[in-house]
Amino acid sequence: MPGSELRHDSSDRRGMALNSILGVAAESVSAAAEVMLLPSLILAFFVAELTPSYATIGLVPAIAIGFWTLGRLPAHLLARTRRRQQPWAFASVVVRAAAVGILAIVTSRTGPAVLTESARPLILTVFLCLIAYSLAGGFGSLASSALLRSSIPSETWGAFVRRRSAWSALLSVLAAIVVARLLGTNGIAFPGGYGRLFLVATLCLVTVAAVTAAMREPWSAATILSAPNPPRRAWRQLLEDTRFRRFLLFRVLLSSTAAIDPFLFLYAVTRLGAPITKIGDYVVLGVLGWILSAPVWFWVERRSGARALLQSAAVVRLIAPAIALATPPLAAIGPIRERLPDATTLTTAYGAVFFVVGAALAAQSRGNYDYLAALAPHQVFPAYTGLTNIVLAIVAFSPVLGGVLIERYSYEALFGVAAAVGLAAVFAGGWLAETPSRARERQDTGYLTTSKALLSGPV
Repeated sequence: MPGSELRHDSSDRRGMALNSILGVAAESVSAAAEVMLLPSLILAFFVAELTPSYATIGLVPAIAIGFWTLGRLPAHLLARTRRRQQPWAFASVVVRAAAVGILAIVTSRTGPAVLTESARPLILTVFLCLIAYSLAGGFGSLASSALLRSSIPSETWGAFVRRRSAWSALLSVLAAIVVARLLGTNGIAFPGGYGRLFLVATLCLVTVAAVTAAMREPWSAATILSAPNPPRRAWRQLLEDTRFRRFLLFRVLLSSTAAIDPFLFLYAVTRLGAPITKIGDYVVLGVLGWILSAPVWFWVERRSGARALLQSAAVVRLIAPAIALATPPLAAIGPIRERLPDATTLTTAYGAVFFVVGAALAAQSRGNYDYLAALAPHQVFPAYTGLTNIVLAIVAFSPVLGGVLIERYSYEALFGVAAAVGLAAVFAGGWLAETPSRARERQDTGYLTTSKALLSGPV
């Protein structure tokens, strides 16, 4: 009845002020949880402690990105038939919390003696939990985005985004420090430190679920996740668009350079003598690379556009394999070796790799959507993003090929190939078409957290 609807609308407006606070809390705590579970660094090295197979190690970030993208497909279908998104957002967080919780329990109950007999059960648990976590994360990303857009007044959306960014950055740094504390001590036998870390991440996700449940989705909220089905001619238009083909080539090359990411820390341990407790410090550097470079990338995009931002990402990304290749030869030079008091100095300097990876991914995650949004006609934009994500989900398995390359040849071979591909990406960036400047449409992209950027995820 009209009177009932008016009462519901009035109640919705009163709850929107609280929704803004709850939304910031949910997003920032979720960012912290994801930093504690970085597949390209933390989970990859966790698996590296369990198996000598480099291909298996490379499978960790591949599954994380590939299944996250796969999880978004049913979310698009459900969005066409469901008005309210809060139940789906809440359910996805519960599944993620359950997956990490199971991993925490199994890891905590697995002692060193058990691992000496067989690590296969724990490896299987890791991959099954990671699949469930990634599917739920991709599925819930759209519902969470729609819930925030419908629950927060449009006139306060800008202030909400700024607060969310600030708190997400702060809690991400704190989460990285927690990683350094839990994994940065030799007093806890493997995998005890990881079990505690997964437990903390589980508690964060439980908090996110509680906060999501406490939000008040407006009674009259309309579904905003699903875009209209693109016309049939959109797919032909997409394949005939030379500007899009150049962009897709550039993205394939740039994303392929992430093949080295799960092996960067393992390289530091096996070749440079870094202690395994150094992983927490490198996580901190990766997060700081993302956060500290963000204002620079904002300035670059405002001044020169998304095309220049993507070109900058390609150049910075090229620095990582270059540092990895150059560090051992430089350390072997007599004058430099004499100036190094111990191996700690070398491994600390090597941390620049993780800083530049974080910085490059910050630029990449910001520029990808903006460039494609300016490139694609609005009515066929879903087709452009859909094909891009499908292709990049396949490219996400490049770390598996990277692992095979290490097994057959060496780390240097992988870093050399990555440097060559990165150089090709730099040249391909020069072929990107110029696009008109367009305001960011963040409401259509969902939230981008620090850890999601570190995953090198699709658009």
